[in-house]
Amino acid sequence: MMPSMKNQSIVISPHVINTINSLPEEERVAVVTAFVGELIMGVNPQGKLSPIQSMLYSIVKSYVERDSFKFNQEYKVV
Repeated sequence: MMPSMKNQSIVISPHVINTINSLPEEERVAVVTAFVGELIMGVNPQGKLSPIQSMLYSIVKSYVERDSFKFNQEYKVV
């Protein structure tokens, strides 16, 4: 699970949604499935994604972590 997000709000911004929606269907499904699997079930997605999918997943995950951090700092979520 994403350690920086435990017990904090998770922000899925329009930028994240637009990024995901811009991907080809195969990559979109793989990235979203990996993200939900890690976030909700704590499943490590590494090894289940192709190299390009892994790169895209890392980008999307970094966007979510950045946006969530900003939100949590602004609203002092502990």
